[in-house]
Amino acid sequence: MKVSLFLFLIIMSIAFASQIAVNLAPIQGTDADWLRYDDGTASWLTWGGMYRGVWFDATDFVPGVTNCTIYQCEFWFYHHASYSWDISDFYAEVWDGSVSAPMTQLDQTMITALHYAPVYATYATPLATVTAEFWVFANTEMSSGGWPPSLGDSSPADHSFFSDDFIVWEPWGWGDFFVAVEADINESSALDRTTWGSLKATF
Repeated sequence: MKVSLFLFLIIMSIAFASQIAVNLAPIQGTDADWLRYDDGTASWLTWGGMYRGVWFDATDFVPGVTNCTIYQCEFWFYHHASYSWDISDFYAEVWDGSVSAPMTQLDQTMITALHYAPVYATYATPLATVTAEFWVFANTEMSSGGWPPSLGDSSPADHSFFSDDFIVWEPWGWGDFFVAVEADINESSALDRTTWGSLKATF
């Protein structure tokens, strides 16, 4: 009994080792040109994984689309008083690829993160995806420990992932990262576009 309790405590300490709960005011939403999966309420920050981001499937927002054009990406980070960053710079990366892993790099832009404020990668020449599926993530290889830490919500999620080796991508499991994309997608469907986060918040 004591051994199983000890093992449980070790497993839980490992699970929580790279994330901290936060209680913050809801983050202002964006207009319908932005694709996002978070529900707008930040609940966690994490520095786990050298690469942290979101796999987007544009058909979640407009059924039947085959590709999209990306104008800018948005990232949110948080500087916790007890966990100082060793660096604020990171690479914002956009890749084509299915849910299994990123496949073809479309862009890498160095950005300086801000505390609890959006930062953007803006493209003078918009990025055209080959398919409706693509990845947007923060590459923290300039840091010694995964800084700056990403913000995430706490709703059920299956679009946020992290990786240390760029080979194995694990679901984050705590919610969705605050990563959004301003995109133009073919709206051949009669359905109104909405954010995945607003749908999650409704149910």
